[in-house]
Amino acid sequence: MGYVAVVGGEHIPVDVFRNPDGELVVKVEDREYVVDARWTQLDLLSLIIDGRSYQVDIHSEKDSHRVLVEGEHFDFELFDERKALLKSAAGLGVEGIQEIRTSMPGKIVIVLVAEGDEVQEGDGLVIVEAMKMENEMKSPMAGTITKVGVVEGETVEGGALLVVVE
Repeated sequence: MGYVAVVGGEHIPVDVFRNPDGELVVKVEDREYVVDARWTQLDLLSLIIDGRSYQVDIHSEKDSHRVLVEGEHFDFELFDERKALLKSAAGLGVEGIQEIRTSMPGKIVIVLVAEGDEVQEGDGLVIVEAMKMENEMKSPMAGTITKVGVVEGETVEGGALLVVVE
């Protein structure tokens, strides 16, 4: 699953997945780490990363986290890709060409727009069913739909291009 970590204002892509051997892999930017993670107490996580053991003290409030690792504090926010896009759109005035993609596999329930349609920020574009929940993908900005990459009833993989807004 894709995430965005915000550390000191910098947006860092983070992917978490299982490799073919079933191991948990965390990819940060272009580096991959095989991770064995176990909660030992409510806020204490034991990690083994590339054969090295770490005790991580974690204090979280919503999307904000403060961790203590080997005597050093780190503060960061962590969002799934969709929430990061919405947060970015709300705070930065998104413009240019925006590719709206699904963050996880699912089924296209309804396509609400067609190529050439004018949309406003927050308008619904596509409804995707994933994990038995319907998620309405909304436009991050006002603009014109220049591409619709899916059709109703289609099954899509995570990261599939749904709509392009310019």
